Order: sequence, then structure tokens, then C-alpha cells
Amino acid sequence: MDENAILNMLGCVPPLLNIQMELADEAQNIKNFRILKNIPVVINEHFIPDKEWQIEVFSCYETEDYSEFHGPYAFSVVGGQSKEAVYSAFKKMILLKNEEFLNLIHPTSYVSRSVNLDFGLQVEPLSAIGACTSLGFGVNIRRSCSIGHHCILDDFVTLNPGVTLSGFVEVGKHSEIGSGASVKDNISIGSNSIIGAGSVVVRDIPPNSIAYGNPCRVRRLKD
Repeated sequence: MDENAILNMLGCVPPLLNIQMELADEAQNIKNFRILKNIPVVINEHFIPDKEWQIEVFSCYETEDYSEFHGPYAFSVVGGQSKEAVYSAFKKMILLKNEEFLNLIHPTSYVSRSVNLDFGLQVEPLSAIGACTSLGFGVNIRRSCSIGHHCILDDFVTLNPGVTLSGFVEVGKHSEIGSGASVKDNISIGSNSIIGAGSVVVRDIPPNSIAYGNPCRVRRLKD
């Protein structure tokens, strides 16, 4: 990417800024960032910027006109609900276009050439995505995940570190799968669900579920 390009990072969670910006640097050689905050978060010692980065910070409480801020964009938050909340907040202030969101895929990760990619994806190091899989808008695949063939991950899905999906798995919009969880073949996880860390999913999970365990069971439904 052009070495002078500026990446607009939407949202601000200080412990995650390094992860997201390092991914942008290593995936796209981006070193110029704007952090656009939609809530008054203080950037504290949890964020340790690289000395080569150029960073500007803007808050919607201090900046009335965002019309000058054009893509490319990336999210600096994770989790489906958080991402969509940030997206919705800035869509009112900036004429966001999904195609202006970068796909940030770490060079150590493998993506099959038959994978169907939407925009705004973030794939952290050492992950693998199998043939004929489809990834929706704003999907976040964290480090060391394995996604089998013919899987479908809907918009704003988050896979935390070390998740394994076998073939023909479907994960609904906003759902989040905890670190180290495994999902067997031909399983459907409904939208807005949370799968606990280390779970082994051997049967379908309905929407709006909180489920965990080995085997994974629905413990309660979200309000």
C-alpha cells in the first residue's frame, strides 16, 4: 500500500490498539493512523505505539466535521456487538462505504484461493481458512484459528485465539466463539450467540444462546 496512506481506525480500546495497528503494519505496511473515537476513552499505558508510526487522535466530542475523513477504514475494537455499535455511530457522521474497509490479513496466515471475502476482515497471525469458505463483513479471526472448508461466517463474527471449525460450519451474525473452542462438522451456531472458551460443540446452537462445556450445551438465552 502507498507508504503515505492514512488508515482511519474506528473506535478505541487501548489494550487492543497495538494488536490492530501492528496487524495493519505487517499486513499492509501502514504506518500512518487516525484514531477516531466515538466515546471519551483515555488512551493509557496499555497502548505502546511503534516509533515509526504517525498517529492522530480525534473524538466526535471535539470534532464536528468528519467530512474530510475518507477511507480506508479498519476497526480498532473486537466483538460483533461492539463493532456494529462503532460502525453505526460513525455511519451517522461519515458516509461510510463497506468497500472502503481494508481486509487486514497477516502474512503468516493462509487463506485458500476459493474463499469468498467481504470487507473489513481482520485475520491475525498463524490462522488458516479452508476452501470455499465465506467470510462476512467485519469478521475478526484472531491468532492461531483453523477454519475448515465450506464454512460460513456471517457479519461481525469473532473467533478468539485457537478456535477450530471443521467443515460446513455456519456461524450467525454477531456470534463470538471463545478461545480454544472446537466445532464439529455440519454445525450451525445461531446469530448473537456466545460459545465459551474450550467448548466442544457437537450439536446446533440456537440464536441468542450462551453455551459452553464439553459437550457444549446452552446454559441460558440472552435477554
